[in-house]
Amino acid sequence: MRELLSKLPKTDKILKEKIFSYHNMLLLKKITQSHIEKLRQDAINGIQIPCYEAIVNEIALIYKDTLSSNLRTLINATGVITQTNLGRSIFSRELLEEITPLLCEYNNLEYDLQKGQRGERYQHISKLISAIFDCEDSIVVNNNASAVLLIVNTFAKEKEVIISRGELIEIGGSFRIPEVISSAGGILKEIGSTNKTHLIDYKNAICEESSMIIKIHQSNFKQIGFTQQIEFEELSKLAKDHNLIDYYDVGSGYINGIPTKNEPSLIDISKNKPSLVSFSGDKLLGGPQAGIIFGKKDLIDKLKKNHLLRALRVDKFTIFALEATLRAYLQNNLKAIPTIAMFKQSKEELINKSQTLLELLKDISNLQCRIISLFSKAGAGSLPQEEFPSYGIALHHRNIKTQTLNEEIRQKGLVARVQNDEILLDVRCISPTAFKKIQNIFLQIDSEYGK
Repeated sequence: MRELLSKLPKTDKILKEKIFSYHNMLLLKKITQSHIEKLRQDAINGIQIPCYEAIVNEIALIYKDTLSSNLRTLINATGVITQTNLGRSIFSRELLEEITPLLCEYNNLEYDLQKGQRGERYQHISKLISAIFDCEDSIVVNNNASAVLLIVNTFAKEKEVIISRGELIEIGGSFRIPEVISSAGGILKEIGSTNKTHLIDYKNAICEESSMIIKIHQSNFKQIGFTQQIEFEELSKLAKDHNLIDYYDVGSGYINGIPTKNEPSLIDISKNKPSLVSFSGDKLLGGPQAGIIFGKKDLIDKLKKNHLLRALRVDKFTIFALEATLRAYLQNNLKAIPTIAMFKQSKEELINKSQTLLELLKDISNLQCRIISLFSKAGAGSLPQEEFPSYGIALHHRNIKTQTLNEEIRQKGLVARVQNDEILLDVRCISPTAFKKIQNIFLQIDSEYGK
């Protein structure tokens, strides 16, 4: 063992190698020490130590891999439009090009050009949100959970928050609304039952300690059967009659362009002039990750004065991207919002895309494929139980098991579904510009497994 350990090179010697002359020495030293320690443990276990040149090359590869980004583009063939695991809503090149000059130059994000002094960073978005929803004011934080946290902390710290038991939902990552409310300092006042809550339950819960009535939209699950929920319009009136804040956490939230009757439109919600409403920016809206709050100006002003906002505020990229997205809505340029454009694809468009892709795949020798009808989903906890008719390709390879084929295409950047021992490629979320890449993926696999 001593003989093996004696072959371990010194860290300083490796750091002086010519191939490392332009490397970051702090990072290189850390990698070198870690690798040598690994080799030391190998030697103790009787494993042969490589030669010096091999050790240097191994460290060089580790260094390169450390600096290489693990992020990569993927082709979404799952048919899930706002696929959480794949980044939810994607951003269009058109809108990205629109905001690029602002990102690459100094800007007036927080500078009032007329007064020549510090300005309000939210004013650029507020005017657009007010125009869309005809509301008094608005503010943006980094996600919708942050919006709930800020609102409860501002208006219901050590006070009661009235909420239906049927709306005590769990959002992504095992985070739960009750815990968010408690973390914000609110006292949870649960009413009703899991499946039924009546207006009288809300009335009976109101007391001197009450601060607000919250309605949480069940955007990530659906209750059916013997159920009862109270519409927000009724809750809003009840809250105002008792000088309480009415707050609707819509969750996903959409403006227009989505063929659904199960999700409340934010436009319709805003018509009732609610005290506060919050929703996500990167789900059905189709913009960047953000928690958007709109409502009464006096309430928004109080939110802006909460010191917690400093920790929850969004950066300039989010503001620029959200502003561009909202402007596209106001200009009715829904094609510039990929999420909405995917929802709006017609049956003919989906069939044509499927036929185009089939033409590229059908002549691959060992691949058997056909066009089939499919159903797409919204994703990201939005529109549960709702499916959107779509089309795509069902395929399998003569020489490769379907599960193995699925693993192969996934490693090459194509994420699909498996059903009835076939790979399913739903074309709804696939850009035609990616069709050739899909063909190349299967050609490459066929050349490896074809014989």
